[in-house]
Amino acid sequence: MKFIILVALFAAAAADSYKPAEYAPKYEVPKYEAPKYEVPKYEAPKYEEPKYEAPKYEEPKYEAPKYEAPKYEAPKYEAPKYEAPKYEAPKYEAPKYVTPKYEAPNPQVRGTKVRGSQVRIAQYEAPKYEEVTYAPQPYSFGYDVKDKESYTDFDHSEKADGQVTTGTYRVALPDGRTQIVTYKADSYGYTADVKYEGEAQYPEYKETQYKAPAYTAPAYKEPEYKTTTYATPAYPAPAYKAPEYKAPAYKAPEYKAPAYKAPEYKAPAYKAPEYKAPAYKAPEYKAPAYPKY
Repeated sequence: MKFIILVALFAAAAADSYKPAEYAPKYEVPKYEAPKYEVPKYEAPKYEEPKYEAPKYEEPKYEAPKYEAPKYEAPKYEAPKYEAPKYEAPKYEAPKYVTPKYEAPNPQVRGTKVRGSQVRIAQYEAPKYEEVTYAPQPYSFGYDVKDKESYTDFDHSEKADGQVTTGTYRVALPDGRTQIVTYKADSYGYTADVKYEGEAQYPEYKETQYKAPAYTAPAYKEPEYKTTTYATPAYPAPAYKAPEYKAPAYKAPEYKAPAYKAPEYKAPAYKAPEYKAPAYKAPEYKAPAYPKY
C-alpha cells in the first residue's frame, strides 16, 4: 500500500518539474485510485439440530368378520308337461296306372368301346327276310257275320284251284240294300260283278240316345289307425335336504408395537475460508516527448 502511495507522489513530482514550452499542450497525469478491497465477512452457518419425534403407533383395530349363514332355498321343481303326440292319419291316393311306352329298337346302335373298359350295348340288326315262293295250292273257305247291336251283316266265300280264284261276298248297307259282289281273278286280271238287292231307304235322323257308361271309381277303404294312448309319466318331486353351515371361529391376531430408536445427529464442523488481499500494481505513465522548434 505504501509502495503505491510513493509511486503516486513520485509521478506527481515528475509532472510538476516538467515545464513544456508555452506552445506545447498541457498534459495531466491521470489520477489513479487503488481499488478498495473489503475482506468478506464470513458467518458460520447456523445449524439447528433436527427435532425427532418418535412415530406414533396406533394399535390396529381388529374387527372379527361378520359371517352370515347362507340362505338356502330348496329348488323349485316343476313337473314336466307331457303332451301326447299328435297323429295324423296318412292320406291314401288311389294308384295311377301309366301305360308303358314301347320304343322300337334302334337298328343303328352298335357295340361301343370305352378306354380301359368295354361296354357292350345290345346289337340290333334288322332281320333279313328271304322271299319264299310256294306253288299255288287249291283252297276254299266261307264265313258270315251277323250282329244286330252293331248292325253288322255280311258273308264271304272263296275258292281257288291254283290257276283261277273265284268268290263272292255280301254286305248289308246302311240304307237297307244288300250289296252282292261276285269276282274272278286269273292270269288276265281281276273282274267283279256288283249287284244290289232291295230299295234304299233314308229314315228320319233320330239322335242316338247314347249314355256314357257310368264309371264307378274303385272304392278304397281307408285304413283305420288307432291312436296310441300314452300314459302321462309320473315324476316324483325330489326331496332336497338343506345343508348345515357352521359359522367359522376367528381368532383376533396379536400385534406388538415396534421399538423405534431415535437417530443421533452430529453437528457438522465448518472451517472458515481464508481470503488473501489481491496485489495491485499501479500503472506507469510516461510523459510524451514533444518536438523542439
